[in-house]
Amino acid sequence: MTIPAAIAHTTFIGERPNGDRFEITLQIGQPYQYGPEEWACPIALAGLYEKLSDIHGGDAIQALCLAIRFALNLLSYFKEDGGRVLYSSGEDVLLEVYGFESLRQQPAP
Repeated sequence: MTIPAAIAHTTFIGERPNGDRFEITLQIGQPYQYGPEEWACPIALAGLYEKLSDIHGGDAIQALCLAIRFALNLLSYFKEDGGRVLYSSGEDVLLEVYGFESLRQQPAP
């Protein structure tokens, strides 16, 4: 799936455990008001998922941050299952450089 008016996007190379490579395109759409006190943010992770539901939050910033965190968690799960996420140069992508750590990496309160 492609988001027609994405506000941010990037492309990585995915590598499955068997060595097959494919393109992963991450797109984040513009948050929109969903209800009186609810916002949603479109997200796409083409190459890994056909269609993802919009991510909801209490305001536009929260919906945007949650959408980005969700995308990074999905990429983390792919890596945990033996896949690799690479830049076009072939270097491994360190998801931490995108400012959020996976929720699974955070210690329980």
